Amino acid sequence: MDYPEKEYKELSVIILNYKNTLLSAKCVDYLIESANKADISIEIIVVDNSALETADELKRILPSEVIIIENNINQGFSRANNQGIRVCTGEFILLLNNDAFVNSECLRAGINYLKENTGSGIWSPKLIGEDGSFQVSCARLPSIKGLIGEYLLFRNFDWYDDVKEWSKPRNVGNVIGAFLLFKKSLIDRVGLLDEDFFFNVEDVDYCKRVHEVGLSVIYDPRFSVVHIGGASSIDSWMNSSHLHNYRIVYFHKNHGKISGWIARVIISLGLTIRRIK
Repeated sequence: MDYPEKEYKELSVIILNYKNTLLSAKCVDYLIESANKADISIEIIVVDNSALETADELKRILPSEVIIIENNINQGFSRANNQGIRVCTGEFILLLNNDAFVNSECLRAGINYLKENTGSGIWSPKLIGEDGSFQVSCARLPSIKGLIGEYLLFRNFDWYDDVKEWSKPRNVGNVIGAFLLFKKSLIDRVGLLDEDFFFNVEDVDYCKRVHEVGLSVIYDPRFSVVHIGGASSIDSWMNSSHLHNYRIVYFHKNHGKISGWIARVIISLGLTIRRIK
């Protein structure tokens, strides 16, 4: 029996939902409008990490063409995105936070950049707040020096000091996972996201793996995406156990047991000092 071929899609977009259906629906609406304006054929996959509470509502408010994957238990960032990646059919894949609202120029620019620059693995734009404020969304790959600066000296040595002044695409250590655009063929070379990371640092780890296969991670400040998440306050940073714990996992995985132990000591000491203060 002959089966009909699947319709070609230029872009598959994977969006995670966790207990915020209205925000996810707003993200999808912006995405559809921007893709139509840019003449990009898209496939949208929403992975619902709170399906017991939100599945019915998502089905009601999302367009019928959106593919919904339901998880009754929160699967975290890596595993849920991998679920979407496994079923997507587009030539390009975009991992998009549901609090990021894309425009047509950014979508087309990212796809064109990856088409024209075959040595690039990931493309990501500048992130800005709803008020246009700049958000730090790229950095060097994590280092012990960077941990010492952030946790003990109150200065992050892994950040690029002049990033606000950049005007051209740069090959950076890593970009954050709010907007990660890459060719689907990248999965054949790098693999899926590491599911040992539940939430936080999985994007950093993936960027490192992209560099390890000889490809670049591009931060492009010529284009921007509104991201309402914004920079974390010191309180949320302090209480972000996932961030601190998975940084330790990152160093243990990528730099060995000793580096993992050193990272644990630095992070624990830094958090203790802040709590005392």
